Amino acid sequence: MRNWMTPIIYTLVALAVFFVGYQLLTDTGSFLSSIGMMIVIAAIVYGAIYFFFLRNRGISVGKSSNEMKKYKQAVKQSKQKYKQPAPVVKKSQAVRSAKPTTIHKKSKRRGSGPQLRVIEGNKNKDKNRASF
Repeated sequence: MRNWMTPIIYTLVALAVFFVGYQLLTDTGSFLSSIGMMIVIAAIVYGAIYFFFLRNRGISVGKSSNEMKKYKQAVKQSKQKYKQPAPVVKKSQAVRSAKPTTIHKKSKRRGSGPQLRVIEGNKNKDKNRASF
């Protein structure tokens, strides 16, 4: 099927290029207006398809609107849970903060090493690797 379709497609493309070039050279104004009309019509068709079909899908294609509502609610709850309260600055603290203070770093006490436990095994059983 491809063998006889290929020359037909190449012929149609060559004729289209020839006639587009011919119209561009002979009647440039109508050529540009027809190209502009095609762009406007394509934009209107795309806008209609988007408005009626693609808009209701939500942000991600795989999720339904119910799943998206649940996701947004979970994000909102997570933000509320991990939100850090803004520190309240009193006037007396604002005056104190203007003075330069020395920063004392807390030294971390290093505890003893990790708590490891020795698992008792068969210590008397030695492998003789030479005798297989």
